[in-house]
Amino acid sequence: MSYNRIRTPRAYVDKISRDLSNGYITNSQFTTVRNDGNAFLLEHGHILDLFDLKPHRYVKIPKETKRFYIQFDTKYSSEPLGESNFVAILGHNMFSANVNFAVQTSDTSTFDTNVQTVSDADYTGFSALINCQADGANNAWISPQLNGYSLFTWTDSGDSSQDNRYVRFTFIEDPDPAADYDEDLYIGSIMYGEYLDFPANADVGYSIAYDYDESTRKRAIGGSDYSTITHYGSPMWPTTLSNSTYSSTTNIGSTSNNPYDFMKRAGRKKISMNFSNVADTNIFPEHETSSGSYLDSDIFHSALYQQLAGSHLPFLFGYDNTSTHSSDYGLYRLANSLNAKQVAANTFNFKMDLEEAW
Repeated sequence: MSYNRIRTPRAYVDKISRDLSNGYITNSQFTTVRNDGNAFLLEHGHILDLFDLKPHRYVKIPKETKRFYIQFDTKYSSEPLGESNFVAILGHNMFSANVNFAVQTSDTSTFDTNVQTVSDADYTGFSALINCQADGANNAWISPQLNGYSLFTWTDSGDSSQDNRYVRFTFIEDPDPAADYDEDLYIGSIMYGEYLDFPANADVGYSIAYDYDESTRKRAIGGSDYSTITHYGSPMWPTTLSNSTYSSTTNIGSTSNNPYDFMKRAGRKKISMNFSNVADTNIFPEHETSSGSYLDSDIFHSALYQQLAGSHLPFLFGYDNTSTHSSDYGLYRLANSLNAKQVAANTFNFKMDLEEAW
């Protein structure tokens, strides 16, 4: 769709960064393992850089790593509290590195029983939204056909069959898991959590602005203008480009190997939307003091503002909940608090302001 056309928006809220920020989980919940038994090492970055929602702070994994996995313990032993329905991997070069990946969940840390492969194209409700083509030889593996980012969703009912306490991301060379990657693997960020479809379409009259606050202009006594600039806009992780044309490091912030900085979009995007005549049951939970209302809910305030702690955490915002266009997504923060005004019995209007985050 693109053209900045907003229909029914969707927010992809990351559980990992939320629970890291509130101290519920720490780095002790993360495990990295090479399947050949050798030590897992990074040439750049720290493993927790993958979960800070800053895709330009990438990690670099040597191509000799071969097959490996990253696993984390959500610590949610209750199936409804641990449910999830999306994964996004931002700022990667998996196409040029010739890497496939799979995502599995289980209630056992060894992943030897009751394993759900949510990346399988045949999994319940699986939807490949952005750059998530199934591998031709095995539908359980995703084989990105572009560098940039990948996003897919699935259906998770949160019942006892989901087996979702532990989550494992496995990366292999395509098609030989025992072989080196074609080049070093770069990954910017990993997101895992639940998405929320907004309770209504945005009203006609929403606004989109680009704030060029990175530059400062001054005029000399003689009349000449001079400008200084602190940065050139958002990092290029959202750009999905093929290796045949551009450097594999274009999307992950590298300053070497011809990063094509001339393609960067200057300015910070800001979005302002109004929503009218929304039922109170879609905005507020019935019980604000109930843990279930806040942790297992698709109610707007609970599932978005509460999970993000207001403007504290960014989230992946989609202009339309069915979009497969890469330009319809971006990382944003809430730029205003929720202020809903009653306009009829059990019916409210509210405004939402978003600001691009990096």
